[in-house]
Formats: sequence, C-alpha cells, structure tokens
Amino acid sequence: MDSTKHLELSREQLYERVWTVPTTQVAAELGISDVALAKRCKKLNVPKPSPGYWAKIAAGRPPCKRPLPPTPSELFIQAAEKKLKRSLSLPETTEPLHPLATELLHQLTAAKPDWEKRNSVCLGTLPEVRVTKALIDRAARCFHVVLNHVEPLGILFAKSQGTYNSGYFNRGRDRLYLKIEEEPGAREEAIRRTSWPGSRDHPVGCGKLTFSLAADRYAFREAKKWKEGDKSTLGQTLSLIVTEIRRHYVEELKRRAQAAVEHEKWRIESERLHREYIQREAIRQEAERQQRHAEALKATAQARTDDLLKAAEWWQLHQSGVAFLAECERRWRSVQAGELTTDQLTWLNWATETVKSMSPFEVGYPDPASDGAFDLAAVPLGGPYPTKRDFQRPPTMPKIPPPVQKV
Repeated sequence: MDSTKHLELSREQLYERVWTVPTTQVAAELGISDVALAKRCKKLNVPKPSPGYWAKIAAGRPPCKRPLPPTPSELFIQAAEKKLKRSLSLPETTEPLHPLATELLHQLTAAKPDWEKRNSVCLGTLPEVRVTKALIDRAARCFHVVLNHVEPLGILFAKSQGTYNSGYFNRGRDRLYLKIEEEPGAREEAIRRTSWPGSRDHPVGCGKLTFSLAADRYAFREAKKWKEGDKSTLGQTLSLIVTEIRRHYVEELKRRAQAAVEHEKWRIESERLHREYIQREAIRQEAERQQRHAEALKATAQARTDDLLKAAEWWQLHQSGVAFLAECERRWRSVQAGELTTDQLTWLNWATETVKSMSPFEVGYPDPASDGAFDLAAVPLGGPYPTKRDFQRPPTMPKIPPPVQKV
C-alpha cells in the first residue's frame, strides 16, 4: 500500500477516521505504523480515543466523543472577525500609553518642525507620522488604540530592517504599513497649489488626521485611507482602521490556507504522475530486456548454425588440401624415382600442418553437448547465454546477403 496515503487525508478526515474505527485498523489501511499515525495526529492536533474507548463501545456504554479542537488559524479568524464597537475611544490623559505609543510621543515631541511647521517621525520601530505640534499627543493616543486592538490577536508592530523605512504591522510574513498625517488647512492647500510659500507665518494644518494602510512602504498612493471628518468621528475612524487591519490578515490567512490546499493537491497529483511514470518506465525497461533477451537467443542459435556451415566448408577445404598434397607427392616421386628433395620435404611438412589446421576436428568441433540445439526456455533472462564457436569464414564460402525487406 502507498505509504504516503495518510498525507492525503485532511485534518477533519483523519479525525473522523480515528473516531470511527480503532487506530490500529486505520494505520493498517493507510499502510503506516501506529507510531507514525500517532505522530500525524499530534502534528495536526487531532485527539484520539482513550485506550478503553472501543471496549466501552463493545460493552454498550459508548463514552463521549472528544470534539476536534480549532486550529490556531481558526482561533485567530474567530477572534479577528468579532465585530468591533462602532467607535473606539481614545485613552484618558492619565492612562498609561502603550510603550510604542509612548516612544512615538517622545520622538514627535523631540523632532524639529519642517517648513510647514510639522513634526515628522520615520523610524524603524515606529509608523510614519507627520503632524503639527498640536496633534502630537492625539496621534500617539490613536496609535495606542490601534495597537491595543490588534496585538492581542498576534498582529504585532515589528521593527524594520532598513535604515530609512518605518515599522510595520506583521503576522506571519505579511506586512502592513501605517501612516498618520495631518490634513492641510484650506489656506495652506491654496498656497501649496500656487507657489512656494514666501512666509512661514501662514496657518498650517486643519486639526484633523488622515490614516493610510499599505502593504508596501512605497505604495501609499494606492493605499487605503481614512479621513477624520464631520461625517465620521475619530473614534469611528479608528474602528474602521482596526477592522481593516484585522480583515487584511484574515484574508491573507485564508489566501495562504487556500494556496496550501492547492499546493497539496498539486503535490499529490505530481507524486501520482511520478509513480505512474516510474511504473511505465519499469514496464518499458522490462520490455526492452525481454526483447534484448530474445534477440540474444536468436543470435546464439543462428551463430551455431553458421558454425556448422563454416565447419563443413573448412572440412571440404581440408579434404581438398589433403588430396592435393598426396597428388603433389605422387608426382614428385614418379618423376624423381621415388626420392624427394629437401625443399620438397620442407614444403610438404609446411603444407601438411597448414591443411591439418583447416580441419574443424582440430578444435574439437563438433561437441554435441555445446554445439547443437539448446532449450530456449532454460536460458535465464539476461544470460549467461550458450557458447558459440564463431569460426572464421572460409575464403571459399560466399557471404550470404541479408534478406530484403518488403516495403
């Protein structure tokens, strides 16, 4: 059985399975050990029945089924989707602020006003803020309210790694930047549109805050913005901001969960396709082995047949050579009164050895046990294959052309 089958079960499916049949049976069905199943349940936070659970069921006293506890992600979504108050109140002046809000207050107070009489802060540990001196305390308390409503959910304000970047809200790997600015006044806006201000005594700011949220530090032009105005109080605006931060991370968590599901489906499908490929490749290789085996058997049988024909041809050459040498000796003796010269004897000795080597019997051919037919079924796949002589083709034996294939 496929040992990866247990990985295809979702958390809910695994929970239903272990509470339907004993875990030993579930482990056997999935092709894993009891220990591996226990580790899988622990990793997914899936409760298992107690050791006496199935005995009580068999005795007719079914115990209570432990519910499947929610995951940390589910707990976060439940808490983040709780409806907030329509308006969030700023803390009293006597109430201690969040440490980061206190740091923001100190940094804004210590900052020097720019030409528009605004105090600015852009530090790695704080959000980007630019307000007039009159709104410094208000901006810090707004930051305090936002922090107190998102930090309990695990949405923390993290320090930026860059020198010139502001801090950001962070949960997991997703960032969310906050910017707090003071809206320009009507006269200030008019001066901005006309020319560079010649005097710094003109009124600045309108006394109202603008909040921006962006997933990228350099994309605040496309950021979501909330303006404190006549139709929405500052408390209502803060409620909308906190709701948006929560909604952002809920959506991001759901998106990542869906991406994880899609990735898991892709992984399972990829593993299935890989297993099918391995099976097809094994079948193909086995077919090639069978084909090579059949060709090797055919070549061995054909070689033994060729050896027989070559041996017969060499035997004819040997017989012809013996007869030729006997005729040579007879003629020389008849001419020379029965005596042969030294050169003739030397040549006859050489020729006799040469003709003798042409006989297949000199090499022990034929041996019925190793030169004849053989049982094809008895030869194991891949060899070893029966021996063959591979005689040299006799010079008088023509080469047989290969058969012509019909098109």
